[in-house]
Amino acid sequence: MRKIIFMLLCLSLVGWQLSAGGGREDNIKIWVGSESRDFYQRKMNEWVEKYNRDNSRPFPWGVVVESVDTGSAAAKFLDDTAAGADILTIAHDNLGRLIAGSSAIGPITDPDLLRQIQNDNPSIFFDVIKGRVSDVEYTFGVPYISQALVLYYNNSFLTAEDVKTWEGIWAKARAAGKQSVTITDNDGYNNSFLVLATRESDGRSVADLYLNSQYQNCNFTSDLALATMKWGQRFFTDVSQDGRTYYGARKAADSGWEVELKNEVSLSLIGGAWHFNAARAALGSKLGIAILPNFTLSQADVAGTNIAAGTVMRSGTFADAKMFVIKKYPRGDQKAEAVQQILMYLSSKAMQEEAFAACANLPAYKNASAEFSAIRAGTIEALLAHCQLEMFARGRPQPFGVNARMNNWYYSQGAPAIVYDILTNARDAYGRSLYDTTAQVKEGMALVEAIWKTGRRPD
Repeated sequence: MRKIIFMLLCLSLVGWQLSAGGGREDNIKIWVGSESRDFYQRKMNEWVEKYNRDNSRPFPWGVVVESVDTGSAAAKFLDDTAAGADILTIAHDNLGRLIAGSSAIGPITDPDLLRQIQNDNPSIFFDVIKGRVSDVEYTFGVPYISQALVLYYNNSFLTAEDVKTWEGIWAKARAAGKQSVTITDNDGYNNSFLVLATRESDGRSVADLYLNSQYQNCNFTSDLALATMKWGQRFFTDVSQDGRTYYGARKAADSGWEVELKNEVSLSLIGGAWHFNAARAALGSKLGIAILPNFTLSQADVAGTNIAAGTVMRSGTFADAKMFVIKKYPRGDQKAEAVQQILMYLSSKAMQEEAFAACANLPAYKNASAEFSAIRAGTIEALLAHCQLEMFARGRPQPFGVNARMNNWYYSQGAPAIVYDILTNARDAYGRSLYDTTAQVKEGMALVEAIWKTGRRPD
């Protein structure tokens, strides 16, 4: 009998050690991008060590940081929420699919963390980190990385003055027999600089996208949108007499945009921070970085509209947050409190500054450009951060986190292909141009708007 009691006691101690000492069966699991895994694992090790020094009892769980692609993290989590992370990184436009129905993730409830979120983030994030469940609004996201598109360019052909406008780049490209700019893809994100453009004078947007989170609040048929797309068509279709060189913009060829930059076929690229290392490898010391250029609407562009010739436009971008969200726990579960304490640490101003210096994560902290020493340094990485943050101020968050259907309708139901067809004046099966006239361009734009609103092309 005594032997049985002793064995049961040993088993209970082993069980306690597995849960309280961080055994594999009960870890706190965190998902971040591969570029950040080692950094955040090291910082969490330090956090646990400090907790154990400062408290009479050790931290009750181990903490394991794993690499998971941000774009697929939400889908992976939904495949098996029980085995999924306690804390995962998502792009904010994936929030809708995680809170659909009864919600697979839990809201942020810690008052100190909510206060930090409110104090440290730009106001454009306040809506995209929230969602409604059973008609009650909650804060679900904790921003800690931001991202926006910028211009990478070849500074042996282009000066800092040239890249202030697309016309400046375009003139140099024509003189050199080169292409002005490559877009990495014709999807609705990487080819969004015109759709998301704004008027310099008053900030009026070319396109309205799901204003006030309403499906029908989309507009892509205004005179400003029409004139902008006609400018874009001139830019994308300017070709040499032999038809071999496009002087304006074009989607990357099959050889890849890196080859186009390296071989000086194209003088610039629209890209994000995730393209930086490849752009630097392609151009080396010739790499320049700038905000996306302005452009000016000509008399030909504004013909048939109420827009004045000479109107100056700013290229646009989505200005997005990568954020932490947490697994939904049963009421009263102590893990829920612990993971929010970890999030206070991981999303803090100090941690965002360290993460930028260690792995070039562009911070979400609203005053990073002025306050972070690594961003004030004269490095190419600091220049990238400055340009992204400046584009961030010119951009807008993807308005798709409220409802997953909006994301699908904007990206996956054919609208981006129509936009690219308008810009390139695509031809039909008989070789006839589809968008030669202003009426044809506007008709194509109306199709795009209808898809955004309904998820299908009108019959």
